[in-house]
Amino acid sequence: SPKEVVRQHRRAKQVRRQQFLRARNVSARSSVRTFVRRAREAIEAGDSAAAEAAIRDAQSRLDSAARKGVIHRRKAARSVARLVRQLRAANAA
Repeated sequence: SPKEVVRQHRRAKQVRRQQFLRARNVSARSSVRTFVRRAREAIEAGDSAAAEAAIRDAQSRLDSAARKGVIHRRKAARSVARLVRQLRAANAA
């Protein structure tokens, strides 16, 4: 019946959209993890200036991902807070 065809067509479009969004989300999450890892490595290396720059980059990526709904906004805030706390602890030591 015509209704059945429409339903199938709509479902096929939904599946294509989900695949597109999933690919975008996977890429965004991967990028966020990379920038957070770089920030942690810079902190561990003991280079304060490089660590601050890396944390700024990571914060930018985290906030962007949170705005797009890729990660929760509180997870982004928590991740930034942890990085800053690690940097302060490394500078104090």
